[in-house]
Amino acid sequence: MIERLGKYRIDGVLGKGAMGIVYKGFDPGIERVVAIKTVRKDLFGAAEQADLIGRFKNEAQAAGRLVHPGIVTVYDYGEDAETAYIAMEFVDGTALDTLLVPDRPTALAHALAWMGDLLQGLEFAHARGVVHRDVKPANLLITRDARVKIGDFGIARIESSTLTQAGAMIGTPSYMSPEQFRGEPVDGRSDVFSAGIVCYQLLTGARPFTGTASTVMQRILNDAPQPPSQRLAALGPRFDAVLARALAKAPAERFPSARAFHEALLAAAGGADPDATTLAADDRTLLAGGLPLLAPSSPHPPAGTGTSAGTGPDTSAIVTMTPWKREALPEVEAALARQIGPVARFLIRKTAAQAASLDGLAELLLPHIPSDGGRIEFGQALAQIGRKLAATGTGTGTKTGADTGMRTGSGGTAAATPRPFDDAYADAATQKLVALIGPIGRIVARRALKQTEDRAAFLQLLAGHIDDPDERARFLGDAETP
Repeated sequence: MIERLGKYRIDGVLGKGAMGIVYKGFDPGIERVVAIKTVRKDLFGAAEQADLIGRFKNEAQAAGRLVHPGIVTVYDYGEDAETAYIAMEFVDGTALDTLLVPDRPTALAHALAWMGDLLQGLEFAHARGVVHRDVKPANLLITRDARVKIGDFGIARIESSTLTQAGAMIGTPSYMSPEQFRGEPVDGRSDVFSAGIVCYQLLTGARPFTGTASTVMQRILNDAPQPPSQRLAALGPRFDAVLARALAKAPAERFPSARAFHEALLAAAGGADPDATTLAADDRTLLAGGLPLLAPSSPHPPAGTGTSAGTGPDTSAIVTMTPWKREALPEVEAALARQIGPVARFLIRKTAAQAASLDGLAELLLPHIPSDGGRIEFGQALAQIGRKLAATGTGTGTKTGADTGMRTGSGGTAAATPRPFDDAYADAATQKLVALIGPIGRIVARRALKQTEDRAAFLQLLAGHIDDPDERARFLGDAETP
């Protein structure tokens, strides 16, 4: 993996596509985590390359004008000899397509709240002359506070129009408008059609047009979708006319704007009834912890999407505010946020209660920083915080048996003396991890082996994936003698 791209430090890979790689990066100038989408120039000949890069840059500039809470912000464009790239907002969230469960409708209030975010973002973009052209669940990110952010504005147009030259196809035709299949010019009403398919899927648990790529194309061009109420009787007929208009074959017969679509949805749901159309802040908090929330009629929730009944509240975020924590946690959060972004606040809340000292807190947080450089910078920041605590007489807490792998220097935190390890040690530690978290432990271990050659750091990277603090402590103790 490359270490830098332009001014950005590369901390990891977020995804790979036919045209390039999406990296997690860090902008040292303003200390901001970013996502960096790249296009490989070597996929195209000289003439094609000039055209592609020109349009890629133009689309990035257009998308960069869209500053809206429901749209992933584009920050920067750049290129080097091998790639052109766009740096954009790093969203701590999950793509909607990974949250949807086949044949399971989403709870109505949540479906309508997400559609509201989507349609408001589209309305903002369309008013500024920018059409997305690839609205689908994979391009809709659900944030930790359960809001929708639309990704890949403008960039999707480049990919869908040029990938045939690269001998590949991306995405799915299931969300394309009829005019896209016919190769006709598109405007905001094409996005309305695609958003209508997303809405239909949220409400019923199924897409309105299914089958092979050619079958989907023929159905989108020729067939009227089954009314939502026939898919799910509990919906009643109130959304049938709204979805029929959003999915009309001719653009002129659809809603003229995303706003009009949104207003029709609200009217069908009961106007200003907050229980049917909006999510309160506490609802969003609960939703973010266990997506997706299914309609009440669903007989069984999907495995792994929420807290089991009777287990009680999660107490990992309840922090006993001892003096050193009260003084240190705001600075620790700021230092961690410089490396991993807004998720730092969540991690501090989750781990602070488990740490009896600054050393112990560092041990819990370091595995969540993906790059060696980032971990070094964070360690230096913690050392400075430790010196402040020592100078004020507050101290850095009580070192416990769980604080292994770290040592306290003169008022600060520092890495222990590096200790190498062999393949046999790594294999044994991996087996112990697999016994606790399942087969994914092997993937975790392979990644950890690429990040460090130090035994203590390797164990901490593995232990960071064990949620239960007692199991984590046992793992660290057992792994010393694998």
